[in-house]
Amino acid sequence: MADSLAQAKQLVRDFALARENGPAARKNLDRFLAPDLEWQGIQPLRRLEGRDAFRERLLQPLYHAFPDWRRRPYLFLGGEFEGKVWVAAMGDAIGSFVNEWALAPDLVIPPTGFSLRTRYGEFCRVECGRIVEIRYLMDLPALLLQTGIELIPPGAAHEVWPPGPATGDGLRHAERDPAESARTLALVEAMIFGGLNKYDGEDPDSQDLVQYWHPQMTWHGPRGAGSSLNLDEFRHLAQAPFLRMTSDRKGVGHRARIAEGHYAASTGWPASVGTMTGDFLDWPASGREMRLNVMDFWRREGDMLREDWVLIDFIDAAAQAGVDVWQKAGLR
Repeated sequence: MADSLAQAKQLVRDFALARENGPAARKNLDRFLAPDLEWQGIQPLRRLEGRDAFRERLLQPLYHAFPDWRRRPYLFLGGEFEGKVWVAAMGDAIGSFVNEWALAPDLVIPPTGFSLRTRYGEFCRVECGRIVEIRYLMDLPALLLQTGIELIPPGAAHEVWPPGPATGDGLRHAERDPAESARTLALVEAMIFGGLNKYDGEDPDSQDLVQYWHPQMTWHGPRGAGSSLNLDEFRHLAQAPFLRMTSDRKGVGHRARIAEGHYAASTGWPASVGTMTGDFLDWPASGREMRLNVMDFWRREGDMLREDWVLIDFIDAAAQAGVDVWQKAGLR
């Protein structure tokens, strides 16, 4: 598995670099991708089937709008989950918004002429030397807020730009001690399935998060969730709004859950499911099922989780709540 993982990580790195090497290089991306590539990601694209659709509906409009679009990961790791090899990355993306961006045929964003910045997360599944599946999230509301378009209102927590790991070692290019990786993954799984899923529907303390999280932990969510800079803030500013929205929510598994060294990452489509019985942001309680597509990246310090970076497709969540954020923003 070590050799196949090393090859998979190199393939994903080469694919990422090739996208930034100009139009000529992007014409030759097929060598990295399986013809029947499956891409699932942010609203309004949601799902693209085949590498041609990925190129024509995602990459071409993106690079037309942002010709110098580039990504700078601060987290990069790989691993095997349920017999499949995954490579995951999270970081910042930036580009000069100089042409209109056709997110969908009926949804075109006018350019600003200046650079915009956002966060992205990506999980790539590799088989036989090709990327066969991509799960992708971008903090699109944070990006468009820089153009004056507010899709998602601010959450209860601090709206700060999330930094990379405090230790500066989040790029897992070399092999890591399998024992340390197993230790990290065991802690993350205990926190999710033995902590978050223990919520009794009334008392947030029923999750007993203090046994998993460092008191001075940091949690960095997307626009609408913000950042919490210690465990108390995390419980009251990050967790509490979600618990009020879906008091019966449960984690329902992951598409991928991996660890390397002191870092772990997971993604689920959905990662949690519950009934929307409470208001959230400016969305009224709908009584409908709420399914959240999520990416999480963690850093373990000793026996505790110290940092957590999270992306959630809040545009998709709003649609499930019966709120069309594009219409509210006057874009449709």
